[in-house]
Amino acid sequence: METFARTGSVWIVRGIASILFGVLTLTNPGASIAALVLLYGAYALVDGAFLIGFAFRHDGPKAHYIISGMLSIVAGLCTFVFPGLTAVSLYILIGAWAISTGVTELAMAFTLRKNEVNLVGLVLAGLLSIVCGVALFVLPLAGIVALVGVITVYAFFNGALLISAGIRLNQLLRTLATA
Repeated sequence: METFARTGSVWIVRGIASILFGVLTLTNPGASIAALVLLYGAYALVDGAFLIGFAFRHDGPKAHYIISGMLSIVAGLCTFVFPGLTAVSLYILIGAWAISTGVTELAMAFTLRKNEVNLVGLVLAGLLSIVCGVALFVLPLAGIVALVGVITVYAFFNGALLISAGIRLNQLLRTLATA
């Protein structure tokens, strides 16, 4: 039961980090593409390390956490190894990361669903990630302003949905613990 309680906290912490990323992106819209790349890289590295660390402390299935964490770390490392990425390259990198993260979040939600846990917020976060990634691939030349806008909106909504999923899971676990 304690492991599942920490699972809810994982989604809440990830949601808060996503919202903070959105706030930083929104408050610095004139930042250069290099600064945005580095900010994204730091977020992806921290998110990936957090997920992998959780996987090794988690008693249940680990593959989803490890895969998502590795994808985030690889995306983060790419931003630091190649800091001179163009806006189109950043679109591709963030788009691929958003789609792969969305797919793994959906897989995690359906895995938890097998344990009779309903996490609509996590499903919606996964779908939002996929839609955001596809939008970045479809509109690669929309410009850096659009990129900042898409990333900011994505970060806020993704964060809110992840927090919602974490709160819902924590409430469910408290109800089960008192029953």
